[in-house]
Amino acid sequence: MATASAAPWLSGCRSVASKDLIVALGWVPNVEYADLFVAEARGYFKQEHCPLKIWPGGPNAPQPVIEVAAGLAHMGDAEWLPLLDAILRGNDFVIIGSIFPVHPGGLMSLPKRPILKPADLPGSRFLVQGPSERTTIECTFKLNHFAPDYQLVPVGFSPEALLNGAGDAYYCFITNQPIVFENMGMKLGSDFFVTRLDQLGYKVPSTLLFAQRDTITRRRKEIVGFLKARLRGKMDNDKDPAYAANLTVDRYGADLGMSYDHELRTNKLQLPLYQTPGSRGPYWISDEDLQKNMYGAALVTGRKNLPDPSRIMDMSLLEEAYQSLGI
Repeated sequence: MATASAAPWLSGCRSVASKDLIVALGWVPNVEYADLFVAEARGYFKQEHCPLKIWPGGPNAPQPVIEVAAGLAHMGDAEWLPLLDAILRGNDFVIIGSIFPVHPGGLMSLPKRPILKPADLPGSRFLVQGPSERTTIECTFKLNHFAPDYQLVPVGFSPEALLNGAGDAYYCFITNQPIVFENMGMKLGSDFFVTRLDQLGYKVPSTLLFAQRDTITRRRKEIVGFLKARLRGKMDNDKDPAYAANLTVDRYGADLGMSYDHELRTNKLQLPLYQTPGSRGPYWISDEDLQKNMYGAALVTGRKNLPDPSRIMDMSLLEEAYQSLGI
């Protein structure tokens, strides 16, 4: 069994002057980072000449946009609207991919008031955890050209409030909270429903990889190596999701008290999210994704003076990684 001390976590002082490529994660080291953990454990970053160090995130950690802006990390992952807001404040960030081009957000509902399609949204009471979820609900209504006919009810991170009748739909990560209902013996599709955000009109990629423009110029070869290693880790994870679940519980997230069964189920549920059907490949964001879906979400939420799309996304590094791996 591997130990947490074997993980490549950073501690103490750090800066982009480091010879290592420092990557700031947006959340705690759970199985959401399966591709990263598999690649690190199997030595793919070293093989791709990418000396990697990881700064884990969490509810009390600074967000990666802050870490990268402050020169404490070379790269990070972030959600679209907060990342765009950081760009609008003057940060020269460039998006180079999306770990989950299919957004993992969704709505859980019950047979008495199922939310299965956009037309089911108006008049609903949505159970939400925080401001990001509130913004997503607001944006989804605007993208569907609906009047703001809904209620937002603040709740915690457990979907049991839905069973108690506190609302009509619970904002969830489709890889997480539905497992709570499954563990209670409830069956997806009959006892409860899960509808992805993209099925409701919110087609915005998640977990965007980004870096400062000058970092991409200076360390392009290493960043391409980083992408190649993660792609290799992702391909391994497709074949054996149990391996990453074990790594997460026993090594990278050993201090978090996670359940192997939960991490394995989460990992299996997230496998279809790494690539939009019909797209160029894993992690890919198309020009249409950016200009129509991402910019569309920005505009309907009142953001103005948006930069030229070509300034904030560069998929050539991922394309280079694809070609090197024969994807």
